[in-house]
Amino acid sequence: MHSAYLRLSLTDRCNLRCVYCLPEHARFATERATTAELMTLVDLIATVLPVRKIRLTGGEPTLCDDLIAHVRHAKTVADEVTMTSNGVLLSPLLPGLKAAGLDRLNISLDAVDPEGFRQAARRDHFHKVVDAIRAAKAIGLTPLKVNAVAMRDTDYAGLVRFAVAEGVHLRFIELMAIGEARADHDRQYVPATEMRRRIFQGGFSLAEARERDEATSRVYAVDGVDPAQASVGFITTVSQPFCSTCDRLRLSSRGQLYTCLMQDVGADLLTPLRANDIDGVRAIAGAAIAKKTPPASFVRTTVMAEIGG
Repeated sequence: MHSAYLRLSLTDRCNLRCVYCLPEHARFATERATTAELMTLVDLIATVLPVRKIRLTGGEPTLCDDLIAHVRHAKTVADEVTMTSNGVLLSPLLPGLKAAGLDRLNISLDAVDPEGFRQAARRDHFHKVVDAIRAAKAIGLTPLKVNAVAMRDTDYAGLVRFAVAEGVHLRFIELMAIGEARADHDRQYVPATEMRRRIFQGGFSLAEARERDEATSRVYAVDGVDPAQASVGFITTVSQPFCSTCDRLRLSSRGQLYTCLMQDVGADLLTPLRANDIDGVRAIAGAAIAKKTPPASFVRTTVMAEIGG
């Protein structure tokens, strides 16, 4: 790798309990890296391998009191700073985030009606998320992506209809056997080919728009819709993995560096940092990055919120 895309998890806490991610009575870390420690670790990773893009994640990053400071700091390290949020607390934070240097935003939405949202997220915040999507567009954080984790009962055509109406770029994510999703993965998993079939049955024709493909998703234009205004993409981690081109690193809120989403154990950077062993942090990070390889299996025991997706 010549450079890295670093996903920085600011907290493992979340204010939703999405059925594929967290149990209702989830337990979160009792100790995390401080804001200053996470910033220092980001700086040190960037001395080992240039970081061209940073995505702030969680858990839910808007639960981090120092979110704006993290955006400002990330902008001193990487040319592009993005964030993924569930949108519940997002709307009032948008002006500050944009002023701090946030370039792009992904908002998660798994259903297009309050009841479907409640079933997926176990909480009643549908309208807050839709309001956040509209507010993000209004403030100029575009093109805006909306992420939906694909499951058996997902309303695929309904989400496409929403994307077209709102002028956003929808990305369906194949369900991965991670944490809470492992037990029911065989029953709930829907491959991208089946998603496209259901979308067609729902009245939408899709055409490949290869010029708009992204590193992790295959993008399609909706018939009659300018793909610059709204599109549909499929992140095929399960059916068509993109490991050979993956340049992602993940730094958890506990100071663990992961070179693959499927790793259950990361490289501990926080312990040497707290011992003021800066060279040790660099050596551990460098060794982990050098050993980055595709996973032996696409299964992860611990929950997604621990690593930040």
